[in-house]
Amino acid sequence: MTSYFDATAVRGRKRMQNEKQKRESQTDGRRSRLQMRCPLAIVVGSCLILAPGAAYSGDVRQLTQTGRVKFAPVFVRDGQEIAWCEHDQPNRVSIVRLDLQTGKTTTMFPDDSSHRFDPAFSSDGRYFCFGRSGGSRQLSLVIVDLKANTKAVFEPPGGLRATIRTPRFIPRGDRVLFTINGTGGQQIASVDLKAQDYRKVTESSGINGWPDVSRNGKQIVFSSSRGGTLDLYLMKIDGSGVRRLTDHRLRDVRPAFSPDGSRIAFTSARDGNDEIYLITGDGSGLTRLTKHAERDDYPVWHPDGRQVAWIAERNGRFDLYLMPVEE
Repeated sequence: MTSYFDATAVRGRKRMQNEKQKRESQTDGRRSRLQMRCPLAIVVGSCLILAPGAAYSGDVRQLTQTGRVKFAPVFVRDGQEIAWCEHDQPNRVSIVRLDLQTGKTTTMFPDDSSHRFDPAFSSDGRYFCFGRSGGSRQLSLVIVDLKANTKAVFEPPGGLRATIRTPRFIPRGDRVLFTINGTGGQQIASVDLKAQDYRKVTESSGINGWPDVSRNGKQIVFSSSRGGTLDLYLMKIDGSGVRRLTDHRLRDVRPAFSPDGSRIAFTSARDGNDEIYLITGDGSGLTRLTKHAERDDYPVWHPDGRQVAWIAERNGRFDLYLMPVEE
């Protein structure tokens, strides 16, 4: 089941255990001062949660406290909820939803033993999709019509190991975009809402993945190794007009458009470990948002365009955080 997409989710734990005692002693003297400055923040680890001089303004909120491995967060219901994947049982990955007003969490499909990866919701709230294990493929795409109470399943070509990851609904359209692992390498493709009419969007060598679609439904930002390393690229919704946005020897992955399409948040290891960065829609204006010895990953924009949620590893624990970002 493990692929490049989530193989690094639990790395570094032994190293962090060896450093934990030293870090905690350094933190204790700083904790009260930081809480006085940011009374709404739940502080963990070192003060360097956010990078000095970053496009950040205000308090950081810790949204979860389970510490379990998490990935692929998405906002739901215009930002009233957030959903993500979590290793909630030793042999199961589930989709969990959090109501940001009440603090109530709900595990979707709690009685099902299948893994469920990478949830996505259509902008009108009618459709919901995810990758599911347990069928004739490693991960199949399931598209649920919540209004009609029906579901459609796309079994990717390529045999048992074929996998669907990171599905995204195309706004103002009737298709679902996703990454597909199988024959022909790792590509970006799409199907319609009935899980039919399969079309490839990329056909280049190497890895093509982590697509995100602009809110106007006209552009796709994605990560690709076609140039040798994993960098960010932009293309039209049909796959034409590909343009490179970043060029670095270390990986840039998991890009996310801001609601107005003017900025892109992403994860990069360019400064030594996974941190959250911003660039503008043309690839300029690189800004670092986080700075910590442990992993910061999976950025996602709040629908208001003024906040970014992400998953942070602190003391070997993985939880969701929310930070304001300057406009």
